[in-house]
Amino acid sequence: MLGRTRPRPDKYALEENFWRIEIDRILAWYRGEREVHYRTPAPAPEDRVQHRDPRLAAILTWFELHQKPKYLLDLSLPPDAFRGMRVLDVGSGPMPSGEAFAECELYCLDPLFPRYLNAGWPLHLYRSGTRFVHGYAESMPLEDESCGAVISVNAIDHVDDFQAAAAEIRRVLRPGGELCMHVHYHPPTGTEPLELDDEAVVQAFGWCERLEKRSESHQKSSALAAEGESYVLWSTIEP
Repeated sequence: MLGRTRPRPDKYALEENFWRIEIDRILAWYRGEREVHYRTPAPAPEDRVQHRDPRLAAILTWFELHQKPKYLLDLSLPPDAFRGMRVLDVGSGPMPSGEAFAECELYCLDPLFPRYLNAGWPLHLYRSGTRFVHGYAESMPLEDESCGAVISVNAIDHVDDFQAAAAEIRRVLRPGGELCMHVHYHPPTGTEPLELDDEAVVQAFGWCERLEKRSESHQKSSALAAEGESYVLWSTIEP
């Protein structure tokens, strides 16, 4: 795990509390006590990943049945979209959901990995070679032009400085590389401080000539947007 720390106690404490509670919800889903969680039905016995620790079994089952399919659906991409590439997932959260993409070198960037571990999320049970980079979108501990693709799913609105994050993505993305972002447009919240729209995205990412708005909807694979909100796919890859 690479990178550095920069404390944001209020915002990050809210995030840590959410992810701590989320483990309990996923465990209830795994046991069948919750019939549906984020629109994903509780797993049949034969679909449950087995582990001596029931919490880890639940998390790994959720990873396979919800998180990996979610990335493919939200980004409107096939599993082989990034074959042979180094892929950076900006704001990956506590699971390397980019492992939905086959035969790629995956880097997961997030400032909260120590807090995810503290909340009970594992980082050691996933695909060999996946790297967890402890760092910030506005200041990535990665080399220039080191990534063939950058993805982000419902995370870019969590950053503190949107322009700086866009500039860093430009720096680490190789010329002609792929950029795919599933973006939530919504009023500011404690953990999601940015109120984004098309104009803000175009202004920050105007340097990426092939980036286009591919879709906008009031629902995504796992949730419905509140009134006045939407989910928007910006991508250099045509679905």
